[in-house]
Amino acid sequence: MEPRTAVPNLTDRAYATIKSQLIYLDLPPGTMFTEASLARELGISKTPVREALARVRREGLVEASARSGYRVTPVTVKDARNLFALRILLEGEAAALAAQHMEDPKHLGVLDRLQKASYNPKDVDSIKTYMRRNTEFHMTVARASGNEHLAAVLEQILDQMERLFHIGLALTNRADEIIHEHTDLVKAIVSGDEKTAREVAVTQIRNSQRMVLDALLASPRLLSTNVVAEVSPRAAVKRTRPRTARPRTARPRARRRR
Repeated sequence: MEPRTAVPNLTDRAYATIKSQLIYLDLPPGTMFTEASLARELGISKTPVREALARVRREGLVEASARSGYRVTPVTVKDARNLFALRILLEGEAAALAAQHMEDPKHLGVLDRLQKASYNPKDVDSIKTYMRRNTEFHMTVARASGNEHLAAVLEQILDQMERLFHIGLALTNRADEIIHEHTDLVKAIVSGDEKTAREVAVTQIRNSQRMVLDALLASPRLLSTNVVAEVSPRAAVKRTRPRTARPRTARPRARRRR
């Protein structure tokens, strides 16, 4: 019986360690690695590492490469925008439903405890603790909506966004703003104001999106690891002009001379 229980436990520990390295950029976007190298680093066999990598691969954090093992999935502006768009749809509805159906005192107690959670952008441990509390806050609102399917989908999206959220928090201090947003949201939910609850939830997510996108575009470290796959049209034009100008002028002239 012991061998059967030991492997899953080791796999769980490997999964937690690897995912933490991915979220907190110890393994930056674009990094190439193998099962063997990761197993050596963690001091365990390949089997639990392989099983752990299968889990983070399903979550979209790494991708397999036939020749070189694995690559940490790049973070792109397009992905960030798409995920935030889903959050706006889901959390706006969840907040409105929570204002309509909030009855469970346990949910109210959790929201009251977490609404003033804060962090220090210069302290990694502070950010980690805050991220857990922030996720719990948003999931409590989702569960209070009474729609289990909505809550399940949102949980998956928030899980995928952990790396993005860490990037934004590490480079921006929105602690005071977030506290005000969470406090306003709890007030709207407790008072049963569906319209205001939806508006506050959507506004907060838009502010969070702005924080993350600004961080992605402003960080040289992230830019150097192919984080930005899509930029503003103006920046895209500047980047592509040198490539398009040469063939348009050189090729026709060469043909005329011949």
